[in-house]
Amino acid sequence: MKRERQEFQHRTGKQTIFRIVTAGRASALYQMGSDLIFTISSYPSYIVEAFMRKHYGERYYSFSVAIIISFSMLYPFIFLGDKVRGVLGLPWILFTLIFLYKSIRHRMEFRRYSMNYDFDRFSYSDGEIFDFWYDLIGTKILGLTVTRYRILVLFEPAIPVIVGLFLMLMPFTRPVGILIFFSGLLFGYRSLMKAYYARGYVLDAIDEQIVARWKQDVIMEEKPKAQTGGLSFPIELPQSNDLRQKLISNVDEINPLDIWANE
Repeated sequence: MKRERQEFQHRTGKQTIFRIVTAGRASALYQMGSDLIFTISSYPSYIVEAFMRKHYGERYYSFSVAIIISFSMLYPFIFLGDKVRGVLGLPWILFTLIFLYKSIRHRMEFRRYSMNYDFDRFSYSDGEIFDFWYDLIGTKILGLTVTRYRILVLFEPAIPVIVGLFLMLMPFTRPVGILIFFSGLLFGYRSLMKAYYARGYVLDAIDEQIVARWKQDVIMEEKPKAQTGGLSFPIELPQSNDLRQKLISNVDEINPLDIWANE
């Protein structure tokens, strides 16, 4: 879980008064739940991540986690009896071994236990999409124009989901199909959440620019939202220009008594 907190903790943005008075929809419980699912989903998504990307960062794709997942997949086949072994079948073992092989290949790209360091790659990189995806950018698939965003959150995760559904149709590969299907769904969820966090980071920067641009007009002239980029105060402000000027100077400061201060 350490990996997730360091890599994906998204920026909360400046707590200006404009954000505080319009943040009624913020839900700490929802945020905690989504962050927890995002963190937990990291481990099942390893199963398809091994096949879907290349050139992972050294601290992103953990070989020790891949080993634990491999043994977890082998455990029911080896120790839970002939009935379970018969349900899982030979495809389960073959897929586990292929997954382990791909994980070893990813591990061999790193020089973690040597005296060398890679100064050309972000150590938390979540991998690169394969080259053929770039050739598809600008084309259309099922009426949708292929963009980098849609590749990451839609088309790429769709591959393991479709493969999993196909394997689920055949009884002897059904357990593997179910595994790939749910791993693909979580892989897609994580990609979507990464895009959500990244967009939030950009929106925070844009909001800061808007506040810096329009706070004078909002506080000194009380212009309507249509003229201030959507900013306004929900109360009547004092007539004192000196006080209003002080409010402008303190827009970006957090009131230590405010319940949002420690968000």
